[in-house]
Amino acid sequence: MRHFRKILLAFCVLWGTGLNASTHEQLSDSLQQALAQTADPRQRVALLLNLKDLNEDSNLNLAYSIQLFREAAAVRDTYAMTMATVPILAQYAPYPEKADSLDRYIRDLRELTPGTPEEGMDAYAEMAVTYYRQDNEYDRKKALELAHKIVAWCDDDSAHPDNVFHRVKRLMLKGHAGITIDYYEKGVKSAYVPQTKTWEEAYELTRQMPELVVRKNFANLVYFLLSGAYNQACDYAGQVRLTSDFIALIDSYYALEDRLQRRPYLYRDNSYVNPYRQLIRCAINVGRDDLIERNFAEFRQRMLNAEGENLVRNKTYIYELGYLWNGIRGHYDQSVLYCDSLMRMIDQGKGYFRMMPSKIYRVNRDRSVMLARAGRYDESYAGYERTAEVQDSIFSAERRERSETIRRRHDMDRLKLAETHALIRNRMAALFSFIAIGVLLLGTGVYYYVALRRNRRLQAAIARHNRKARESEHMKSIFIGTICRGIGQPLETIDQTSQKLMLADTGIGERLEMLGDIRENTDLLLSTLDNMLEAANLDSLTEQLQFEEADIDELCNAELLTASRLPHSGGVEYRIETPGTRCIVPTHAQYFSFVVRALLDNAAKFTSEGSITLRYETDPAANILRVSVTDTGCGIAPERQAEIFRPLSDGPVGSRGLSLSLCRIIAGHLSGSIRLDADYTGGARFIFTIPLKP
Repeated sequence: MRHFRKILLAFCVLWGTGLNASTHEQLSDSLQQALAQTADPRQRVALLLNLKDLNEDSNLNLAYSIQLFREAAAVRDTYAMTMATVPILAQYAPYPEKADSLDRYIRDLRELTPGTPEEGMDAYAEMAVTYYRQDNEYDRKKALELAHKIVAWCDDDSAHPDNVFHRVKRLMLKGHAGITIDYYEKGVKSAYVPQTKTWEEAYELTRQMPELVVRKNFANLVYFLLSGAYNQACDYAGQVRLTSDFIALIDSYYALEDRLQRRPYLYRDNSYVNPYRQLIRCAINVGRDDLIERNFAEFRQRMLNAEGENLVRNKTYIYELGYLWNGIRGHYDQSVLYCDSLMRMIDQGKGYFRMMPSKIYRVNRDRSVMLARAGRYDESYAGYERTAEVQDSIFSAERRERSETIRRRHDMDRLKLAETHALIRNRMAALFSFIAIGVLLLGTGVYYYVALRRNRRLQAAIARHNRKARESEHMKSIFIGTICRGIGQPLETIDQTSQKLMLADTGIGERLEMLGDIRENTDLLLSTLDNMLEAANLDSLTEQLQFEEADIDELCNAELLTASRLPHSGGVEYRIETPGTRCIVPTHAQYFSFVVRALLDNAAKFTSEGSITLRYETDPAANILRVSVTDTGCGIAPERQAEIFRPLSDGPVGSRGLSLSLCRIIAGHLSGSIRLDADYTGGARFIFTIPLKP
């Protein structure tokens, strides 16, 4: 890289600023040969940047700019990308068929420039493209349609990032579109003037841009429009103020040695042409010949200070500006002399006009006009004929270029279409393969999933059956134990009484009493067996019980009456507490009665005196029917409260009812619950609840 810089420095020293046409072409050829032999990406960018500058006024400038942008983007050289952007935008923007290419350039700038000194060039590119498209639309209807679209786009805050670059872009473009709208729709002849405030705001905003490279590009376009507004308003003071500031900006830009040392062949004088042109035009508008002479003399002196090829270029601008302002002042013969000098340079292929066909046409046309105004009609006629030939050749060249561009684009589209078809075929084949593989995998997955679910169901069924078997075994033990406890005492009583009956000295009265005891214990034994069989049947039940509406008051009174008639210790009072209204609840009446009976019998077992109270109440808010049996017996010790609902937890006293563990089973089948009220200490209180509405 150091060796390459030495070679480049030698080129600068040898050729410097005193390049003539011959050495200019030789240097360009030398750099092109070096480019062909260089593989280093950054060295190639440096060579392309110099080739672009050397060929600024040739047809090769665009080609070098395109190549420079592409290779600079590859190495993320945003400065070189920026320098290549301006000529690409100016050449491509007027042609709709170049829209895709321009979008690609803008996208690359948007992706690569953030965080660099060239940040904001994407906004400039959008601004320049839109400006050139509007400026080159000559159809009134299309121009108005485009102008309104631009205004709507500029007013849409969501379409633009909020920064100084995009604010300048929106102000500049909105004002430029306003020219078309004011001129065609409102009939305003000086259509630039109403946009003055908008462009002044945009120009002031450019001062907030941190980098001169970007600011100069933005300010250049805004200056062109704002200076035009001052010219139409004949505001020479405003024009001088604006132009002086812009020239100072250009001077500051070219003083950036750290950035411009990469560009030894940069042509700088052309940046000053438009500011002086605007000054002279404004002086003409205000009718000040002294200002015209002074500004043109200052411009001429600046341009003639150049050397070599740059001097030739500068003369082009001098001749152009000279014939224009002399023609405006009415000095037609002098204007024709400037035109002749300019056309000789054009014929020799010198100056920047050789790459701008529209200006070649305008020079020929203006020369013919000046000859006619000077009274030289024969020469004017010949000039018009030449102008027509130039126009035809320009239009033919443009048509050929456009046709060639369209043909190349058509060929590229056809190739892309073929590639797309091939890609679609490949993707379809890949898609079918993926689908086949996917179906196979899906089928395999479904098979394994179904098999896994079946295995899990089988395992769950096995576990369930094992659990049911264990529960059945456990319930058998409970059942047998409960039967033994429930029928043990009645059988013992029957056995003892039978033995007494067999004694010969037993009287008739005693025998009748014994027979009564046998009958009572036989009934108790049968009742216990019936209840236990019913509970066992309920425990093995898998279906939901069939509920019917039952009168709770009637069921409770019946069970209390039955319990109060059974033999029990004296001094025990049976009570019932009800809401006082009829209570109809959908439930299973038989099993509901069983639970109430069991709770009453359980209370009778442990209560020798006092009272046993059966109480029920409804709680509609909680959807609960609450039944409680409260006794004043011995109660349940705290250490036994946790196990009273376990099997065989009742006391040894005989009972016709069910054990508390079976009561809990029945309560579960009735969608309810049963529990001991641990807060009650005056005996025992059991609370049985079922839903009012299932």
